[in-house]
Amino acid sequence: MTAAAVPTRVSTRDRLTEAAERCLRRSGIRRTTMVDIANEAGVSRGLVYQYFPDKSAIIVATLSQIDESFWRNAQARVSAVDGIAAQVTEAVLLTRSHMPGTLALQLKAAEPGAFAATVGVGIRELMPAMSRFWHVYIEAARESGEIRPDVDVAHASEWIMRMLFSLITMPGDSVNADDPKSLRRFIDEFLVPGLG
Repeated sequence: MTAAAVPTRVSTRDRLTEAAERCLRRSGIRRTTMVDIANEAGVSRGLVYQYFPDKSAIIVATLSQIDESFWRNAQARVSAVDGIAAQVTEAVLLTRSHMPGTLALQLKAAEPGAFAATVGVGIRELMPAMSRFWHVYIEAARESGEIRPDVDVAHASEWIMRMLFSLITMPGDSVNADDPKSLRRFIDEFLVPGLG
């Protein structure tokens, strides 16, 4: 058997989050239970509880894992363009084009109350991790003189992430988040001066 043919061993934790993702896509937050996740993963309910204390914890872990995977893949596209405005534009366009597969956005839209109750605290925990994606781009923009040298990298990164959430999830009259030109004009007018 060649090295390429050797199956990759998946950790129990990953098996559980993958099972949770399938359950959430199929049934949503309210109808997914710990028993459903255990059955989907082919393990006992007790084993699920050994890794996750409750449904909220496994949902947050699942969404976090999906988010990390998305941003790892997004890094190549965002890094392929020059300048913070172009990079933010690319991130919005990429996310909008993948919205049918963006589980967190689907769950938030379909079950806003259940999403807030189940995931709300976890999202607060996820924001710093999602914001860190932008640190390298903010630092590069500072070094190139595109933005002020005294811009706080962590604060600017969180601000960009919050703006991304808004552009991705809330339609508006002044910007079409699916139109690259409209989006870029909006970002050039507001984001760049805010940092510059």
